[in-house]
Amino acid sequence: MPRVLFVHHRPQPSGAAQSLALLISGLSSDWEPHVLVPDGSAARLFESSGASVHRARVPAFTHTWDVQYHGLRWLVAAREAAWLPPHARALRQVIRMIRPAIVHPNDSVMLASGALAARSEIPVVWHLRSSLANDGRDSRSRAILRWLDRYGNAAIAIDTDVAGTFPLRLPVHVIPNPVRVTPGDPAHLDIPAGRLRVGYFGYLRRQKGWPEFLQALRLLADDGIDVHGVVVGGAIRPTSAFRGLHGRLLKALGVPDEEGDFTRMVQALALEDRVTQLPFTNDVGPVMRALDVVAFPNQGRGLGRPVLEAAAYGVPVIASGSRTGDGVPDGDSILLLARASADSLAESLRRLAGDPALRHRLSRGAGKSVAPPAEAAAEVVQVYEQVLHPRRYGVRRDG
Repeated sequence: MPRVLFVHHRPQPSGAAQSLALLISGLSSDWEPHVLVPDGSAARLFESSGASVHRARVPAFTHTWDVQYHGLRWLVAAREAAWLPPHARALRQVIRMIRPAIVHPNDSVMLASGALAARSEIPVVWHLRSSLANDGRDSRSRAILRWLDRYGNAAIAIDTDVAGTFPLRLPVHVIPNPVRVTPGDPAHLDIPAGRLRVGYFGYLRRQKGWPEFLQALRLLADDGIDVHGVVVGGAIRPTSAFRGLHGRLLKALGVPDEEGDFTRMVQALALEDRVTQLPFTNDVGPVMRALDVVAFPNQGRGLGRPVLEAAAYGVPVIASGSRTGDGVPDGDSILLLARASADSLAESLRRLAGDPALRHRLSRGAGKSVAPPAEAAAEVVQVYEQVLHPRRYGVRRDG
């Protein structure tokens, strides 16, 4: 039985971790999944999906469009570099122990993990989840592309928009994230009857558009439109992390207190009675069933996991981040914005609020092209087979 070793860098729950867990759960019994990941809730999620989990630090060299550190990125790189020796030892130990047929880093930021696996003569399949900064055109991005090409055998992109920022010589396969629809009742939300319930899912990061989401709610309230925002998820760092010496250091490094800023903006816009915040959850079904619309005002490239999840549950979506529209689950399920400004988001919400027939049409169009875990996993295994048996599939790598 061939083994695949997935490498994931974040201990916290996230959309990337949830997508990987669903992929693992969909693998056939012909493959034995293992995951190398830091200890935390993500490790427990992978265990519950059926993987054998190995815990160790995993360095990630952030080079994607949504990196927060900007001019102080070198400090983060220095921290990650300090983790390289223990990570290398842990990765080599796991490789010697399980002898994987494939190593599968769960995002392109795990450059070191892929290189270490390739040097151990293990084929590497990169998973491209986050768009490359500057569409891969600046000198740093070109160096990263050369690295991915040198130490990889194939790549999987979550949509064509993300794939478009990685002009690689490697074969790049577009395989959307899997979604599993769970049965059950709608969540009980303490929201006045008759309000349009608009969901926002994901980490509170400015790059994902939460300020524009709140500003759009305020614009609609000012116009007399009865709307309520339901925010599912919090910041990577709670506000408590910004207290004391450690907090002052984070602020000096330019790391924003997104949780605190979110709360302050809700108060400044007088939205306390129009915004409900819920914690991150791996089972979005109950909340999705209680919503009328989902908004994903991405300020960068790519359509995130919430778009697929909303489509799977038949919830209309307003989203941005796609230049091609190819990542849209169904053309009749989404209002795609060229840019998610507060004004454009408010205008689309205003349109849906006043047109129940349009909401119904979008709901009926949703979910037709969303891949269940077994289907997505079968496509990923096909990539593995092409890497392991290129002559059988007539695959040739140029360069």
